Amino acid sequence: MTLYGEQIGKKFEPDGSPRWYPGNTVIADVTAGSSGYVAMTRVREMALASGIGDTLILLPEDSYHMTVLRGLNDQVRTDAFWPAALPKDAPMSAVDDYVSRAVARVPMPGPARMRFAGVRVDAADFRVLLAPADEAQAQELQRFRDLGAASIGLFLPGHAEYGYHITLAYIRTIAQGDQARRLEALLSDMEGFLLSQPPFETSAPYMAYYNDMLAFSAQRISRRERKWDP
Repeated sequence: MTLYGEQIGKKFEPDGSPRWYPGNTVIADVTAGSSGYVAMTRVREMALASGIGDTLILLPEDSYHMTVLRGLNDQVRTDAFWPAALPKDAPMSAVDDYVSRAVARVPMPGPARMRFAGVRVDAADFRVLLAPADEAQAQELQRFRDLGAASIGLFLPGHAEYGYHITLAYIRTIAQGDQARRLEALLSDMEGFLLSQPPFETSAPYMAYYNDMLAFSAQRISRRERKWDP
């Protein structure tokens, strides 16, 4: 029996193609040529060679990033995930205006020095875990996150406990039997590799926009608007 991952029907179709899922966010890229990018390329290769590739929706290498501050998503317009000052039926173009103005009121931190902290897989996604390389970096990121959330007018659930990460893949199907054993071995090998890597530097964080989970743009993008019933 095929068991699909939690994001199938939300962010992705059962065949792995992306669904319309527009939103905005503040991210820092893992830039090509950096030691972090080289390590991510290696763990992607490990996943492909593991024999479980068909259970995963591997993200494109040019989309690797660390979310610094989550913004708003068109599909999640509930009280816990939406600022009171913004109507729940606002078109996405207005949502982008609101969040971009709020983020612009807060000084953006510089490139972040991060270290790999392991891997985590659940029914939703496959994450490479990150941690700030030192306490000064941790404080700089947290200061921006707190000020940014206050400016948006929304502290999302889990704000204080948020874990930095790079999403390697989304789960298409839940690994079972031999594939589950292969996944367990992969996680052990991957974690050993990642924990041996030196700290790396991301790009400077920036406001980004997306229509699905495969591409993030620093430039405003066109939106397919629809009528919302608040």
